[in-house]
Amino acid sequence: MYSIRDFFSRKRAQKALRDEDEKALFTEKYGAFRRLLEANNQVLLLMGDMQEKGTGAYLFDRAYVRSSYDALSKGVEGLIQSLNDLCDGRYGDLEERFREMDARIRPSLTDKVAIPETEDVLRLREVKKEMVAAVGGKMAHLGELHNVLDLPVPPGFVITTRAYERFARHNHITSFLKEMAPRFQSREFQEVVSLSETVQDRVRNGEVPPELEKAIGSGYRGLCEDLGQEGLRMAVRSSGVQEDVLASFAGQYKTVLHVSSEELVSAYKEVLASQFTPRALFYYRDRGFAVEDMAMAVGVLVMVEARASGVIYSRDPEQPGDDAVLISAVWGLGPYAVEGKVPATQFRVSGGDIQEMSGGDTARQDRMLAGDHICGLREVPVPEEWRARPCLTAEELHRLAAYARVAESRFEGPQDMEWAVDRNDRIYLLQSRPLRLSTFKGKASTRPRVVEGHKILLNQGTVACSGVASGTVVVVHGEEELAGFPEGGILVVRHTHPEYASVMSKAAALISDIGTALGHLATVAREYNRPAILNTQHATTILKTGMQVTVDAVYANIYEGIVDEVLKDTWATSPPPTSPQLRQLRQVLKEIAPLNLTDPRSPDFRPKNCKTFHDITRFAHEISMRALLDLSKESHFAERSARQLVSGVPLQWWVVDLEDGLVKGVKGRKVTPEEIASIPMQALWKGMTAAPWKGPPPINTRGFMSVMLSASMDAGIEPAVQKTFADKNYILVARNFCNVSTRLGFHFSTIEAYVGDQENQNYVSFVYTGGGADDGRKGRRADLISRILENFDFRVDKRGDTLFARIEGYKRAFLEQRLQVLGHLIVHTRQMDMVMYNDTMVDWYYKDLMKGIEKHILPGPSEPPPEHGN
Repeated sequence: MYSIRDFFSRKRAQKALRDEDEKALFTEKYGAFRRLLEANNQVLLLMGDMQEKGTGAYLFDRAYVRSSYDALSKGVEGLIQSLNDLCDGRYGDLEERFREMDARIRPSLTDKVAIPETEDVLRLREVKKEMVAAVGGKMAHLGELHNVLDLPVPPGFVITTRAYERFARHNHITSFLKEMAPRFQSREFQEVVSLSETVQDRVRNGEVPPELEKAIGSGYRGLCEDLGQEGLRMAVRSSGVQEDVLASFAGQYKTVLHVSSEELVSAYKEVLASQFTPRALFYYRDRGFAVEDMAMAVGVLVMVEARASGVIYSRDPEQPGDDAVLISAVWGLGPYAVEGKVPATQFRVSGGDIQEMSGGDTARQDRMLAGDHICGLREVPVPEEWRARPCLTAEELHRLAAYARVAESRFEGPQDMEWAVDRNDRIYLLQSRPLRLSTFKGKASTRPRVVEGHKILLNQGTVACSGVASGTVVVVHGEEELAGFPEGGILVVRHTHPEYASVMSKAAALISDIGTALGHLATVAREYNRPAILNTQHATTILKTGMQVTVDAVYANIYEGIVDEVLKDTWATSPPPTSPQLRQLRQVLKEIAPLNLTDPRSPDFRPKNCKTFHDITRFAHEISMRALLDLSKESHFAERSARQLVSGVPLQWWVVDLEDGLVKGVKGRKVTPEEIASIPMQALWKGMTAAPWKGPPPINTRGFMSVMLSASMDAGIEPAVQKTFADKNYILVARNFCNVSTRLGFHFSTIEAYVGDQENQNYVSFVYTGGGADDGRKGRRADLISRILENFDFRVDKRGDTLFARIEGYKRAFLEQRLQVLGHLIVHTRQMDMVMYNDTMVDWYYKDLMKGIEKHILPGPSEPPPEHGN
């Protein structure tokens, strides 16, 4: 009785005899497989970038979190679709798991803020940073500076988001924005400009509800009473809910200065209208914000008649690790400072030192912006007595620097601040928002790359997760050695196999000889924030179990012993306090990054056990390679699809071109090895032909084997003809792919490889089984091949006389050489099972084969395949 699989395999063979073509099927499946590899690579890239941001060493906004998640979920969805295309829809349950995860994560990404029930107007002295939803980001920060940190801020009040909602409903703006929402996504500039003008006119011409107008007037009069002054001039400033919190919105909204009491309501509407300028609308779209979800509070502050004003950076963007504050200053009001209309003086304050930076010549500023009770603002000459001296005194610079450090600590990260000094020399802080640095790494950047006086054991590799650690080396050669892995050990491995993830929570750091920063184990290292250095080449040789080492995964150095100077860099393991967007990102990462499916041999390696996006990615990648390999085993191609390979190798091969696998322009029914453009096939063929086969080993059953060999070498065999001892030997090729199936008598092998420039997509799989001898001899031959392949970094699973081997995630040149080794092996181990009558023969042939590999394969890198046309 044949199994169902055997039945269908025979049916497919019969189809080939009838000249029914399977090339189209395999080409379609290969296309799905290639799309899956591309999606897999993109998903791991996105996940790695999100994990890097999640360490706390980088600044970003919530728009980054949302856009990254959108791209990631789209990639995972595409991955699942490609898997189902490859496997005829067998993994619909994986789609269900994805939808469950996505539904769980999406709510945490929304930027729509529930507007709290508050008064229309709140005094600034009532405001704290937790009140963002009511007063917007800018005013929440100012309230925190004054009411919690006791820093100088101009007196004022806030027209709340609740008031904005009231105004928007009263003038039907909310419903209008929802109706127009699709049109705001247009990339036609003139259409966006037209929409912008329409909405802005609607806001400017809108009626402020009487109760709101009354509340604004009451807020102003109360402020005048508190200060004992009449006719105060005000600065009316935007304070969006997302502004200075979820994104910078720098320069997007309007500020109206020197506003009288009679102009407050119109200035309020002018600031609200600035939400809908063309540049703001494009900013929303690029940052992923929905126009209809915008909510604007407005701050009304007493106008500071500035002698000087400017900007503070609490960190130097060029050297964020230095303890330095940068201060930019101009004479007069602040708009000239932020708009760059006049030359500003740059100061660098570090400790007690003040350095005036080059390029800041105050003598060149001959005009400044000043307030005017008649025309509001006007440009006036800088007084002559001011021009000869700096905008700020040393005392003022030190005070501003101290304020910046206090704000940085309170708001949990570097700050970008605005300030002004009035004509009575009083300092006021006008704004504090996150400073957008590309990276912020504390003291790490100030430490020397190499700490003198300490022995460096290794100084090369790829940093997959930054940080520092020390501990005892534990070299692990296989997952069977993971039991008893000690807490705080330094995990040292040759390859970054996902199975090692089971001890990553215990490990203080990860070091590997080979591996990619996009691999699954690197992802797990970042999940646990464990310093990781990959691709050191020699870690398992140089580092010995029991050694004490210090791992510097900032500069990719590994020191002997404990190096305190390195371990002082605690920024990676103890990042600065978290911002709201960092907390959001880390929450999302908990749902997408952990890897639970580490062992593909486990019965738990099933779709229903996928708990994260990383699990789905791992499952789909593993199953896809199995699926393509299984498909090739059962495929039988019609004569018209196959070209006979003409070569000096005494075997009959037929080549099926899936996609750009042959040199452009090749015609006819035959093809030479030089006309194959497949990168992995060229490497495999080079190994197969590096040394001539010596023929079958001398045995007593020579006659029987001669029959088998002559049958396999019969030149009259054509693709549509079958004989007792000879099956077709197929080579399926594409530019980056090959699948080679050989059936020689009782010996069967399949090699499949994908090799290109993206190392995370690259792999080689090998299945070898059968033989003409007894089970003991076939098993020893499998042992022999296993030993050699393991010596060349393959992961091998041997079951009886059947051998499964795979290597994946490495660079092109590395895998090309491994393919050459594999090609050499499959040629030179043919019929060797007949002489494997004891372990001594295994040892002898192992040494003999290794000599051949060292002589013919290892001396130089493989040659590139011929270029194919576009």
